[in-house]
Amino acid sequence: MTRLSQYWPAIERVADANGVVRLGASDLADTHAELFETWLDRGHHATMHYLAKNRDARHDPASRFPWAKSVIVILVPYSAERPEAPEGSLTNHIARYALGDDYHEVLDRILRELEGVFGEGVKTWRYVDTGPLSDRAYGAQSGLGWIARNGMLINQELGSYFFIGTLLTSLENDVAPHAVADRCGTCTRCLDACPTNAILPDRTLDSNLCISYATIEHRGPLPPDLPLAGNAFGCDICQEACPWNHDPAAAHPSFAARDEYRATPVTDLLRFEQNEFSTLFRKSAIKRAKLAGMQRNVEALFDSGVGPRESDGVTKVTLDELPAELAERIRELRDPIEIVDNEKTIAEIRPVRGGLSYMHIPDPALGPIGQYRPKPLPRPLPVSAVETLLAEREEERNRKKW
Repeated sequence: MTRLSQYWPAIERVADANGVVRLGASDLADTHAELFETWLDRGHHATMHYLAKNRDARHDPASRFPWAKSVIVILVPYSAERPEAPEGSLTNHIARYALGDDYHEVLDRILRELEGVFGEGVKTWRYVDTGPLSDRAYGAQSGLGWIARNGMLINQELGSYFFIGTLLTSLENDVAPHAVADRCGTCTRCLDACPTNAILPDRTLDSNLCISYATIEHRGPLPPDLPLAGNAFGCDICQEACPWNHDPAAAHPSFAARDEYRATPVTDLLRFEQNEFSTLFRKSAIKRAKLAGMQRNVEALFDSGVGPRESDGVTKVTLDELPAELAERIRELRDPIEIVDNEKTIAEIRPVRGGLSYMHIPDPALGPIGQYRPKPLPRPLPVSAVETLLAEREEERNRKKW
């Protein structure tokens, strides 16, 4: 068998059994390739230089996959609703797609199941947002939706809260796509809602202005004037504004929001070591930003006053408010200063960008949620308290040296 339609009934059965809500097929040629070329030429990919390295394969996929003739496209929904969580919890500061398991792994498993439909002699190649192909372009060409003003693939019945997986095959594509109209009309809600004006007239994004790019892909200091709008990882603002997301599909079980995120203040990331970060975000897309990136993002939220607040158990003291000699000693120390009560660490003072954070440490005895409802902390933190604690830490450090 050499035609995709001959396998299609079996593909539909396997897809349905694995939580796929929409399925389509496309020819290999990408009709949006020229738009991508223009996007690169204008520098809208920011520091994602790997995208430019693969531009030839994107323009002509057959140059990398000479055997490929068709692309199977799957849509798998993630949670469109945030679970109720304490103010300041991690849940409220990350994009919805990252609330559950890593979509790369989940969709790759589903695509592997689809590969099992084919017998010997059929070549395949799986992609889940990892290669030089546009999953949204193939989704549109497969009749699964249209590319909206915010650059997202929107399905009229599902909205845009879904992941896209693609499977290249050596079979001739004879599966006709459904006709899909562009239903954005005159609506500009996504453009109006974007706080950075990252959405461009040609339905692409300027990554240099995009909060998702800045908090996930960008390495190094954040642009000083870029508002994060409460986001520590990713951004859902344009999707939240879209009227087509009024009735989203139920999430695939793998993308159910994790309770650990509800029970973790976003400010806890500032004191995390790598092993704690790796444990909390095991099999999570958040690993992409790395520990340093997430700490940078949380510090930026803190500095802006949009993210962590005093009610989250954090009080900020700027170094300018402290005597110069004391501020310099704090900068040199780097490590957090613990505040201990009855042999329990109840708070930390930690240098952050531009100042100090005074952070409540949860009490595990209070349960998974109650432990993160701290008592109010003094603001500003008395200089005398900082000096006393700093002297104790310096003495401890000197003892360790000897």
